Amino acid sequence: MFDDLAFSLRSSVRASAPAWFRRVRLAEVLGGLDAAARGRAEALAARYEVGPWAQCLSRQAWRESLYALDLLDRLLPPGLPEGRALDVGAKNGAMLAGLATAAPRGWDAVEVDAHRRYLWGSTRRVYGEAVAAAFPGCRFIAGDVRALEGPWALATWFLPFLTSAPLRAWGLPARFLVPGALLEHVTSRIVAGGALLVVNQGEHEAALQQALFRERPGQVMALGRVESVLSPYRLPRYGWLWRPA
Repeated sequence: MFDDLAFSLRSSVRASAPAWFRRVRLAEVLGGLDAAARGRAEALAARYEVGPWAQCLSRQAWRESLYALDLLDRLLPPGLPEGRALDVGAKNGAMLAGLATAAPRGWDAVEVDAHRRYLWGSTRRVYGEAVAAAFPGCRFIAGDVRALEGPWALATWFLPFLTSAPLRAWGLPARFLVPGALLEHVTSRIVAGGALLVVNQGEHEAALQQALFRERPGQVMALGRVESVLSPYRLPRYGWLWRPA
């Protein structure tokens, strides 16, 4: 009951202080990385245009976007069709720069709790909108992904909520714990030849994700443990690549 009330309250207050962050350039980010991570980041920066990132990313967002760029650079299948892309559970758009750089196309970054507010008065939404504005055709959407119809040629989904624990940790209402319905909605709107990349946290959630994929038509490939020297995260992550039959 409390989570429902708190979510309704913060979602109803749409006004936000502007997005604020200190301009951070690649050289400053590289200086804070160990040798392996710095080498990989430099290799990616040599292959991709990361210059626009400095105008819209905090230091933490740089790390998350470098991580996303690293994963998509290695895991996305070649020959994806043209069309828009989707990122489900985009938080404050911290990964959007990496996603849009790895797969340049219009991205829909959607976050159901986009009006969550930081101590200084800004919301996730204004940060996500600032990132989206730096990349042609991209947009940050505050809302439930089930309100979007697509279609999409590519989708990414980092850490879908598969148990009640993360919902409780983020103060989200229990009604959002519908992983099967969410997966059905997203996969049913991916065009022929397209792909969905899912990344779970921990072996238990990976097993739950596998069970969900068994209930969906299509071809799924288990990527196993997804490693990255650029990962800013502590717990192990596991990946899946799903494609329409």
